[in-house]
Amino acid sequence: MNAQTAEIKTTFSSVVLRGSAYQIGVQQAQMIQHIPGFVEWIRSAGKDSDRPAYDSSLALMRRFCPGLEEETNGFCDTLKIKAEDLFYFASTHLAPTHCSHMVVLPSMTENKHTLVGRNYDFSESMDDKRLCSTYVEGKYAHIGFSSLLFGRLDGMNDQGLTITASVGGIPVGKGNGLKPPIQNGLQFWAVIRTLFEQCKDVDEALNLLKEIPNCGNPILLLADSQGSAARAEIFGARIKITPIDSASPQQYLAATNHYIDPEMFALNPVRFKHSVARYQTIQTTLEQNPAHISVEDIKELLSTSYPQGLCCHYYREFFGNLHAMVFDPFERSIVLTFGSPRKNVWYKISFGNELAGIYESVLPDENTSPDFWAVD
Repeated sequence: MNAQTAEIKTTFSSVVLRGSAYQIGVQQAQMIQHIPGFVEWIRSAGKDSDRPAYDSSLALMRRFCPGLEEETNGFCDTLKIKAEDLFYFASTHLAPTHCSHMVVLPSMTENKHTLVGRNYDFSESMDDKRLCSTYVEGKYAHIGFSSLLFGRLDGMNDQGLTITASVGGIPVGKGNGLKPPIQNGLQFWAVIRTLFEQCKDVDEALNLLKEIPNCGNPILLLADSQGSAARAEIFGARIKITPIDSASPQQYLAATNHYIDPEMFALNPVRFKHSVARYQTIQTTLEQNPAHISVEDIKELLSTSYPQGLCCHYYREFFGNLHAMVFDPFERSIVLTFGSPRKNVWYKISFGNELAGIYESVLPDENTSPDFWAVD
């Protein structure tokens, strides 16, 4: 049992973005331009500007993320700043995320729909805390939480394609204690948004994913409205795909913060005790009730405190729950919380039934146990 040391009060936002890519960039600039210090932070790459890195990043985005340059142009034109100064380009070209996620196929669920569950763990002080319902002209619409405004951490598109993410082992990033970029490529939040806007199902997403150079070590879970799912374990140019469908011996997939495939694990052989414990908790929960997993069962698993469940409140250690989500790709619906599901209410959202506004949240900050960060 972890003793609560403080209660953090914060706010999340939920926004609807609609129009051309340029118009959506303008909308986002208008939303943040009066937030004290935010414009200075978002353009903070300018003080350490690396023009060759920016040019390389922009070339990758032009090839794999069509429309993003137009969106950032609208954003920068509105704020009268230079695109090469954007923190998004400096970071995406190259932040840890400690998460638990699972996908369960219809043979194991009560409603006979594919269900995807996901907890996102990080620090409230360094996260957008923003849910976006995004409708870019000429692209698939999608709902998910943003990263650095333009990226997406997770979500679902209007075709039912659902993607969640965690990181395998020590994460890649620019901060202290992080691994340097494995190769020239894009971070996962840029990749996920690209897949949402261009792909309708798991097969299309995997084909595109194999083309996109990744600089990091994400583990993605993908599911669609046709009953297909896959786990993609990525380490730079190396990728291991584990697909499942109705004919597969195993009818679920899970991921936390270590690689499952032995060859992938050998590339980044770090397996924290907390990651193994959370993975085993998912396995045990799903295998104990193999034909009747409900949305409520997944919500309970996401809401129960670690180590009995997946809910962590270690915000000062960048391991606090910032949102929980259960996706139904068949219904194109999501139930979610703003903040820890143990202290905050669940909302339901879908395409045409979006949430918009500011949501107050309570985050119960706790201390980790002495062995939490031990390597298994």
